Parts: sequence; C-alpha cells; structure tokens
Amino acid sequence: MRKSLITGRFLFAGTVALVLSACSSTSDLEIAETFAAQRADMLSKIVPVQMNGYNLVRAKANSTEIELTLLYSGSGDIAPAALAEKLEKTYCTDTEIESLMEKGVQYKLLFRDSRGRPVLEHIITNSDCEQYQK
Repeated sequence: MRKSLITGRFLFAGTVALVLSACSSTSDLEIAETFAAQRADMLSKIVPVQMNGYNLVRAKANSTEIELTLLYSGSGDIAPAALAEKLEKTYCTDTEIESLMEKGVQYKLLFRDSRGRPVLEHIITNSDCEQYQK
C-alpha cells in the first residue's frame, strides 16, 4: 500500500511537471506554486502528527511556500531551534523534498507554544541545502 502511494505521488508529480512544462505560458513560479499546493494538501491530510513533544497541527501553501505549524509542549527532548536544524538537514537530504525545493518550493516551520504564541520561525530554501550536498 505504502509503495503504491509513493509510486503514485511520483507519477502524479511527474505528470504535473510534464504538463506544466509543455505549456509555454507557464512560468517557473506557477510550477513551484502548483507543487507547493499539492504537497501542502497531501500533508494537511495527515495532521495532527505527534513527535517528541511537538505536534504538527497545520500544513498550508502560501504561493511557493509550504507552511508547517508545530506546537511545542515544552516537554520534548529537543529544543525548537535544534529540531528546525534537524528538519532542515532531513529535508535537504530527502530526494523528493529536495527536488521540490530545486523547483522553487520552500518550507516555513512555525513553532508555537501550547497557547499558540510564536516561539521560532525557520525557513528552509534550496540555497540552505548546499551545505548538505556531497
């Protein structure tokens, strides 16, 4: 089931890229916006997700940016800044996510406390991934 889901995602992403690249009037910005919207929609279907004192509670697209909102309960072993750095490395070394970022998609991690107050905001772009390239 999971393998077919992953294969389906690659097939869908490839088809979207092919269709969009065939349209001469489609800009790189529009392509990145389409990928961001598709990815955010997919992620929004699995929230909430709990992990080490954090809850991923929202995923939404804003132009080419995928905004992920994480609530921090304060009881996790990893501080928000450390988790943001860890997620940056994970996203930059994941081939599927990294290929989206090469197309102009970026991730915005919003960390909030249990009352919804901002704790940290971290944006991950393709240029951030250069340090993780082999």
